[in-house]
Amino acid sequence: MISNAKSQTSSPSLIERGGRRFLSFASRHGTPIVFTGVLVWVLWWGHVPNVTTVDEAMQHVSWVGVFALVYVGLQARAVLAQPRSGVMHSVMEIVVSLLPLFVVGYAMVDWLRGANPLNVFQVIVMVQAALASLIDVVIFTWFSLRLNKLSIQSIATHTG
Repeated sequence: MISNAKSQTSSPSLIERGGRRFLSFASRHGTPIVFTGVLVWVLWWGHVPNVTTVDEAMQHVSWVGVFALVYVGLQARAVLAQPRSGVMHSVMEIVVSLLPLFVVGYAMVDWLRGANPLNVFQVIVMVQAALASLIDVVIFTWFSLRLNKLSIQSIATHTG
């Protein structure tokens, strides 16, 4: 009876703890990683519709605008839901948020050098991704750091 109760209250296995950590990381920082993957796929490897005019490109690019808006919304949620107790989460959020901006910057340099010829669709994707990434990096980083500063001041006021 005692051994049965002991087995029911045992600590989670290494795989379960690793899975929980991965899910926690993915829920907090996964959106920029997914966005980066989609950008790499569109700008170098995959989805490139055959478009010849700007109008055709805009018809195909509407899903990218929706995806960029969803990305910005999920990043806003991540900033508001982040823990205020430590700096490490903010630093990790900033570093991971820079990934899509680095991909867009690299694609732009490749395109300008002529190493990666992009069609109109890909250029529009690059511009939309740059705008969404800049909103994330500039505005949400500022907002996150401001919230952390206010939280630290609030803790100091209430404990002092």
